[in-house]
Amino acid sequence: MTDLYNNMISRQVEVFTPEEQETLRTTPIVVIGCGGLGGTIIEQLVRSGFEQLTIIDQDVFDQTNLNRQVRSNVDTIGKSKVVVTNDAMKKINPNVNITFHDLTVSQDNISEVFKGNKVLIDAVDNVYTRVLISREARKQDMTFVHAAVDKTMGQLAVFEPDSISYEELFNLKSVGKELDDGVKEYLLSLSVKKPQVLGITPAIFASLQVGETIKCILGRDDVILAPKLLLWDIFDTSSFRLIDF
Repeated sequence: MTDLYNNMISRQVEVFTPEEQETLRTTPIVVIGCGGLGGTIIEQLVRSGFEQLTIIDQDVFDQTNLNRQVRSNVDTIGKSKVVVTNDAMKKINPNVNITFHDLTVSQDNISEVFKGNKVLIDAVDNVYTRVLISREARKQDMTFVHAAVDKTMGQLAVFEPDSISYEELFNLKSVGKELDDGVKEYLLSLSVKKPQVLGITPAIFASLQVGETIKCILGRDDVILAPKLLLWDIFDTSSFRLIDF
């Protein structure tokens, strides 16, 4: 490890043992989405010392991203999210190894772009893509760390290959079915095309996702493992609750 890396993590040496920090540094993570959730997730992973990342997003920044996406500013409007994010992370840790894919995941390419990773972090904005990626995570024996946000509300759960699935937890009609055009249309109908969200909501839930990712990798207790589900309206402290279905 370089002097820069050791200095970067010096304020967390009482949180992790040297062996645990090395595990974080070398564990390969894939983050799908570089927007409101994903941008914050990726930055916090890098600042926590992760050095093996795959990031995926086919989009470019636009002005509607400015309220919540950490990499969006007047200079990045119209630029590829994965390219901008990769460049920004290299300025935090030049040794971070990021494989970036400027594409939309599909049934044709998902196996290849996810291959070799241990944890998949969900930062997408529609149910169809979540079903697609959660199935692939189970197929490749990966931990799937899910969150979704709307306005000031969010939800969070972790899925392991041997736990209840994302589709089963949310009782989706796609369970056990091929993702043909009809099922895809049904799943897409469950998502709001232009969701409303306060900028701090994805930042908070992205932080929680990184925390759950670290706990899973290090075998810490108290993971929000499905069928447990965390629900929280950040404007209502009393709404913070952990449901066990």
